[in-house]
Amino acid sequence: MSPQLARAASVAPAPRFSPEGAKAAGLRLVRPVRSRARKAPFVVVVLTLLSIGLVGLIVMSTVLQAQSFKAASLNRTANALQVQQQGLTRDVERLQSPSNVARRALVYGMVPNASPAFLRLSDGKVLGKPEPAVRGNNITRVSQ
Repeated sequence: MSPQLARAASVAPAPRFSPEGAKAAGLRLVRPVRSRARKAPFVVVVLTLLSIGLVGLIVMSTVLQAQSFKAASLNRTANALQVQQQGLTRDVERLQSPSNVARRALVYGMVPNASPAFLRLSDGKVLGKPEPAVRGNNITRVSQ
């Protein structure tokens, strides 16, 4: 005999209960319980969740729109400041140009030297003949 047949033969069939046997054992047939869950609390919870969600969306939309207006305002301010910086940089470059520095030096009474002298640092020798600058030597008129 195979092990499967031996096992099947050793297992006894389940006893069958008859209605009389069930009554004798104190068992009785119970009808299914019809519980109607009240729908009102569920509907209230769902509507509350939907309302909270909609209010949240409206608030989030309003906040994002306000931030968008703030960002646009800051961008306009940044652009205006950038234009102002470019204008100031242009003015500084114009004021630092050699021709403007020379013109302003003449306006303040400085005189260009027609015969400059140079000092050689390696041996300390003076190159050229130093002479003081005299007004009107090489520039006669100041253009303003």
